[in-house]
Order: sequence, then structure tokens, then C-alpha cells
Amino acid sequence: MHKLLNKQFPAICILGSIGTIYAWTRADFSHPDYLIIFNLFLFIIEALPFRIKRLNITFSFPLLYAMVLNTGFEATALCSAAILLVVNTLRRRPWKARLTSVFGRVAAILGAGMTVNLLWPLLPGEPAELLFEEVRMTLMLVVFLFLSFAVFVWNTDFRALQQPFRPLILKLVLLDLVVSFLYTGLMMYLGIKMPVTNLGMLGFLFYFLPLAAACFLLYLFNNLNRAKQGLVTLFEVSRTISQQHSLPTVLEQVIDRAADLVGGHCGVLYLLEDGELRSKVCTCSSDQSPQKLPKGISIAWAVASSGKAELVHDVERDTRFWPGETQYGTRTLLVVPIIIADKVAGVISLGRNEPHSFLAAELQLMEIFASHAAVAMKNALYIVEREKRLLVEERNRLAREIHDGIAQDLASAVFQLEMLRRGAADEAANEQMRKLQDMLRQTATTLRNSIFSLRPAPYTHAGLRLAMKVHLDEMEKAHGLPFEFDAPEQLLQLAPDVMSVVYQVFAESVQNALKHAAATRLQVKLLVDEDCLQLTVRDNGKGFHFGRAMLEAVNRHSFGIENLHLLADQAGGTLEYHTAPGKGTEIVLEIPLKEDGTDDGTRGALR
Repeated sequence: MHKLLNKQFPAICILGSIGTIYAWTRADFSHPDYLIIFNLFLFIIEALPFRIKRLNITFSFPLLYAMVLNTGFEATALCSAAILLVVNTLRRRPWKARLTSVFGRVAAILGAGMTVNLLWPLLPGEPAELLFEEVRMTLMLVVFLFLSFAVFVWNTDFRALQQPFRPLILKLVLLDLVVSFLYTGLMMYLGIKMPVTNLGMLGFLFYFLPLAAACFLLYLFNNLNRAKQGLVTLFEVSRTISQQHSLPTVLEQVIDRAADLVGGHCGVLYLLEDGELRSKVCTCSSDQSPQKLPKGISIAWAVASSGKAELVHDVERDTRFWPGETQYGTRTLLVVPIIIADKVAGVISLGRNEPHSFLAAELQLMEIFASHAAVAMKNALYIVEREKRLLVEERNRLAREIHDGIAQDLASAVFQLEMLRRGAADEAANEQMRKLQDMLRQTATTLRNSIFSLRPAPYTHAGLRLAMKVHLDEMEKAHGLPFEFDAPEQLLQLAPDVMSVVYQVFAESVQNALKHAAATRLQVKLLVDEDCLQLTVRDNGKGFHFGRAMLEAVNRHSFGIENLHLLADQAGGTLEYHTAPGKGTEIVLEIPLKEDGTDDGTRGALR
């Protein structure tokens, strides 16, 4: 509706201002006692509307008609406009909506009065005659009803209403007019049969008291029914998302159902991962990609930090608001945290295009919904972890079977070929057996690598530093190779692929120092800062000629060094060898960690 108001607001203000000035100059306030009674009832009825979605319907027409009969069109227009302004101000509606509602009421009442005055000469009979008064009151009633309905339709953007609710709203408006017509018709009948002067203030008080009481009861019933429907919807939504087992599906269901539950135009679900708040699902627009919110900036970050829900009625007045956290044009934000195991796991952010358009009851409803969403997400995460655990157990089983079965058979075959070679007199047969033995050794090496790949990496649970230390301790215990290990106690959190590269290069370098270099001392140093990771493995072994070693490796179809270079390159890093015959070997791995600041979905090395 805000687009409609932006286009027609200047014309509404001009016409409404002219009508208000006209009414003020011609208003008759000679009956303040009646005005007090009417305004009191009018305030009660306007303040207790029948709410359908975001549309408020009131049964104020009989009061307005009675005010017109007793105080005139002009005084009625001014008084009812003032009551509307007070009620809308208490509801904290936007100023444009307040003025549109007020000036629309003025236009309807004054328009009805002018129409009746134009048709006055055409009425049958003479003033003060019964027939004339009956026709005049009926004409005023019909014109007033028609203009009230026309102004209502004009002030309501039906295109913004959901299609299933348009017929319902029109039926309720027509019901409002029918009830008003019957109630006013009864008042006309009593007014004709019993002069107004004889009715008195007490008569008006008792006549309109049932209408005010009915509006109050209807208001309570409407609120209770809406609360019941909200709880039923909440139960159905919670049951739906709880039946999902895939975490991405759960996240999509959570934000979609949340937007449906309270009618948000834009919904974003953020997850708090590794100290960063990233949007995972967004219903604002189909082309909006997930983004990371600047740390400590935005209302979503404030909610994630405090763990308390917030309802921001006008984001333009909130200094914490960051435009990138929601769709452009959003004015009201409802933000609730998702708490799992007493920790904030994410944030649900819902927005509307008009300020003060969310209610406190909707905030409470979303807090309850967020707790159900947390349970659904926790269940989905549990299922994911269980599947991972089952996969790890299966891979460990396969690794054990391969190690205890095929690997042992290959080792036995290599040993038997060695025994046959020693006893063979034929040189050609001996050469063939040597080649076959080399092939079996290569197969055994490949098999060991497969076993290593099947088993979970040791740094997965223990961390990179502890895994490296444990590996060096095992090498010293098994082969008597002393070492020096230097690494910070607290490492920055690294991406899993970076840890994998570092550990593989480290393990292969240690294995080479033990197997080929005949080293008696080993030094391992790991440096990590915000910009770069550097791993240095140095031994005091016999060293080698790098170029010659590469040629020999090609002739032997051994590509260990090349594989390490490939791993480093895949992580965006470099691998350098510093060695010479008799001078030991130093291997240096460097991987840049600083992110480039873009947010295109690529993963940086530092997490």
C-alpha cells in the first residue's frame, strides 16, 4: 500500500486540508454534551477493530450517522478525524497512513453532506414534514453508506492483498455496512416515532452502549481466535519442519514457514559459523546470494550477540541497521535468535516495507517458533553427525580388512619373491622376478595410501598441532629419531582442506627423512598468522641433488615430490626444497591465508 500512498498522498493532503478548513469554518459545536458522548463511543469502537490480516474493520457507521443528525456534517467530520488521528497515533502507524485515513474520513462525510445538499431541492414535501424528514434521512443514509464504501476501497490497495483473502475482506466490509444500515435504520425509526429532543443524552447512551459492548466482545473474540489460529499454525509448521532430516531442507522450511506465519515480505536465515554470521536462506529475491555480515554491524549481529529477540519498528531510526542485511525498502524488522544448547546458532530476520507493521504478539509467536526451529535443526544436525559416524566406522572397517587381508598377502608375496630370486640361477628369470617384486611393492604402497585415505585424518578431532606432535612421538618411539617441534599452542582456525595439505606434506617429509635421508635429527616448525601459514621440515641427513633425484623418480615412475607440489598448489601455496648432497634437506610449505574480501561463495584458507 505504500506505493499507492506515495503516488496519491499529495492530492490526498491538498483535498483533505481544504475539506478540514471548510469544516472548521462551518462546524456547529453548540451541543458539546452530545459530542462528548459520541466521541467517547467512537473512540472505543475505533480502538477495538475487527482485524483480518493487516486490515482493521470497525462498526463506527451508526455513530457517525447519529452525529451527523445531531451536530451536522462538518462537526462530525472534524471530531471523527480527530478520533482517528489519536487512535492511529496510539497504534504508531506511519504518518502517511494516519493522514490518509483522517483525510479519507473527512472526504467521505463532507462528500455525503454536499451530495445531500445538491439533492435537497428534489426531495418531496416541505421541510419539517414527516415525509420530507424520512426521505432526507434515508437519502443521507444511502449516500453516506455509498461514499464510506467508496473511500474504503479507494484507501485500500487490493492488489497488495493475497488473493484468498480478498473475497473474505469484501464480505466482511459488506457485513459491516449491513449491520450499520440495520442499526441506523432502527435509530431512524425511533427518531421519527420519538423526537430526538425527547430521547435525551441518557437515551443515546443506552442506545449505543450495546454497540460498544458488541465491538468489545467481538474484539476479544477476534484476538482469541487469532491467537488460537496462530498456535494451530505454529504446531503444524513445527511438525512439518521436524519431519525433515536434511539440514538444507530444514533451513529452507524454517524461513519459508516463518515468513508465512507472520506475513513478512522478506525473510533471511543467518547461521553463526566459526564466529561469522552468514545468510544461508533468503526469500527476499531469487538472485540474492548468501553473504557474510560485517562482524558487530547490523541488527542481526546485535541479536546474535545478546541472544534476545528484537522488534525494530523503523530501521531508518536505528543506528545499528546495515542496509545489506535485508531487502531494499524494508522499514520494520523482526529478528529472533535460534538457540541450540544455550548457544546462539543462528538468527531469523523478517522484514516489512512499512514502519510499525509488526505487532508485539507476532514477536512472541516468532520466539516460540524459533525454539521449535532450533529443535528441528538440532535433529537434522544429529542425523548428519550420525551418518558421518557410520561412514567413518565403515571406512575404518574396510581399512582394517584391507590391512589385515590384502596388505598382508602382498607383503608375503614380496617376501616369497625375494626368496625365489636368491635361489634362481637364471639371470632373465631373476630380472623378471625383480620387476614383479617392484610392482608388488608399488601396489603395496598404493594400498597403504588407500588405507590412510579411508581412515579419518588424525587432526580431525585432536587438532593439527597435537596430531603432528603425536606423529613425531610415534616416529621417535618406533625408529629412535629425535626431533624438535615448534608450533604455537593456540592455532588460528584453518579450513579443513588447508589442514589436510599441511598434514600430508608434514607426514611425507618426516617419512622421507626417516626412509631415504638416514637422518639422526629432525626439526619441524609451524608458523601461522592472519596472512600466511609456513611449515618447515629440516633434517641433518645425507641430502640429494634435486634435479637428478627428479629424473630418477621419473624413471622409477615415482611421483611423490610432484604429488606434494600438486597438493600445495591446490591450496594456493608453494613448496620449496633446499638440499644438497651431504648438507641435509629443508622443505618449506607456504600457504597464504588472507581473504580477498570478496563474497562470491569461494572459501578462504582461514576460517
